[in-house]
Amino acid sequence: MLLLASTSDIIRVITGTATATIEVHASYADLNGTTVTPGRTNTRITTAATTTVIASPGASTVRNVKGLYIANTTAGTNCDVTVQHFDGTNSIELIGFVLLPGEKLGYREDGSWVHRDNQGAEYPPSGLGNYNGKLTPFMKTSTAAKAIGNWYCTSKDAGYPGAWAPGAPGVNGRVTDGTQSADYGCIPVTNAAAGSNFLTALDMQSSVNHTNDFFDCLWVNSGLVVTTTTEQAITTPTLPARDVNGTTNGEGCGIGLLFVAAATNAGAISNCTVRYTNSKGVGSRVATLTTAVGSQIPITPVIGTMIWFSLAAGDTGVKSIEGITIGTSLVTGTVSLMITRDICTIGTTLVNVAAAKTIGSPGIKLFNGTCLLHNIMASATTATFFSGSLAVMEK
Repeated sequence: MLLLASTSDIIRVITGTATATIEVHASYADLNGTTVTPGRTNTRITTAATTTVIASPGASTVRNVKGLYIANTTAGTNCDVTVQHFDGTNSIELIGFVLLPGEKLGYREDGSWVHRDNQGAEYPPSGLGNYNGKLTPFMKTSTAAKAIGNWYCTSKDAGYPGAWAPGAPGVNGRVTDGTQSADYGCIPVTNAAAGSNFLTALDMQSSVNHTNDFFDCLWVNSGLVVTTTTEQAITTPTLPARDVNGTTNGEGCGIGLLFVAAATNAGAISNCTVRYTNSKGVGSRVATLTTAVGSQIPITPVIGTMIWFSLAAGDTGVKSIEGITIGTSLVTGTVSLMITRDICTIGTTLVNVAAAKTIGSPGIKLFNGTCLLHNIMASATTATFFSGSLAVMEK
């Protein structure tokens, strides 16, 4: 709460740069007895000055400041900005710092201040405070993808982290935990000690430009018979509480098929289906492929090929899987089915030049045990070197 309680009280802004344009909007409500009168002011400051942005209330009136919004609308000019409460005698500083071009400072009715970047994303408080961050490097040297437009997962490839593998949990599979030895090789995310982890930024560069995707693998299996074209029954365990809501319902989760070893099917396969229970608990739903490149099993898929299934109409998640029908024999090879939660994508446009992505506050929540893996939509069938980093903040 910010009050002007006398006819001498004002709110003023001190600007330290004559070449900057600082725009200020104030909203307030005046209380006189039982009468409430709303009001607002807009002020544009173009000099280095001390400027009143909220005037004094009238006699017997208390002015309650509901919001104060300050923006540096100048291109290329920083400005020192200080906000003061002045009672006619004493100047009390409320907040002060440098506003970069396009940045905004806001006071909210609950008494908090917010600092936003030139895209409107909220900055965390400066200093460690209740935040603790970690930058995780990422590096992989991939083999060639099968074809342009196909998905390829780098989990098997050398680099940092080292190779990740599904292991041999059998057809019913296992839930994952990126902090345990069975899943070493996923991108490491240390469990939050007290708060929660959030992905707040990432950068990526590569020797060939692709679309990069990071996902959390919640469940994975092995032991599927690639020559069986009838349904193979699966009983999945309860998923870890890592869906988009932090529950075991699988909201926001999808189904992928990873080729752990190359297959030799002579034609593309689009009649592979998965029977599942959706995140609302409705069973016997069917996930399908299509005849589009990237949404079907290609001819002779190479190791690392990743196929993503389309869920049934209206479904927004997967709670469990009851069976898979490969439909057409893969002849040879090894595949593992997955339940995953997509986390973030980033593309690169210049070879060996990093592309950066900042995620608006608070970021994308990474629940404890996250098993984070990387895959790409291939723009070329060329072995690629990837490197980058992910910023994870504990809040």
